Amino acid sequence: MTQQEIIEKFTSLSQGKLIAQEWVGWFTEHKDSIEKICGRTTFLKVKPKESFSDVRNLYIGQLAAFDWLTSKEITVDLSDLYKKGWEKEFDDFCKAEKQKEKQLQKEVENKFGYLKNIYPKFFRQLTKSYSNSDVIEKGQEHEVIQSKEKELSIQLPEDLVTWYQNVSTLQLEGIDIDFKELTIETIQQKQYLNLGEFWLHGDGDQLLYNLENNNIYIFAHENQPPKAIKIANSFTDFIEKKMVTYLKEYE
Repeated sequence: MTQQEIIEKFTSLSQGKLIAQEWVGWFTEHKDSIEKICGRTTFLKVKPKESFSDVRNLYIGQLAAFDWLTSKEITVDLSDLYKKGWEKEFDDFCKAEKQKEKQLQKEVENKFGYLKNIYPKFFRQLTKSYSNSDVIEKGQEHEVIQSKEKELSIQLPEDLVTWYQNVSTLQLEGIDIDFKELTIETIQQKQYLNLGEFWLHGDGDQLLYNLENNNIYIFAHENQPPKAIKIANSFTDFIEKKMVTYLKEYE
């Protein structure tokens, strides 16, 4: 492979004369020579990426090839064929994503619309975060909650009662709150309700409700030393603020 042969192929790419299979095949066959002659930076810029579509690889490679030719003072016309193809592909992708978002909003509305007035911010976030792998089960009857209170020998705080009346089980990304698993635990000489798990600092962090001040904590067991860390002033604040912020990171 000579520099002149690279110039000819880069020129064809710049002019929009190659299809994806031609470009990828040629690059794969001659990649060592391309890196040696054009340099590492240009090689990485023109290199087709596995995560890119055919048309995007053509467009990105075209721009890098054109820049290299320009640096060698070689004049060539730059075709907009690949650019238009990439713009159309991206536009189609955006339209498809909007359609998926509308379908998700409709599904969330049908399944969990009853949460809209109670936890409005959490409900809005569900329309962006919810997937079929997530689990949200409707709440418990008042009698079942009373039975749990007798089992634990406590009266559940009002904000927890409201939650469990509406949601008995919640399993999202790194979040697991299950009414059936509700227990009382003493951690570092303080009594908490163990609500489940919230993987904020590490996998398996326990989600704790402080029975003295109604604040929400996690037990960061991977910290040295392990410690309970306050993350919300109330359970409602946890749902509407902390959890919403957490879920946004996984959209």
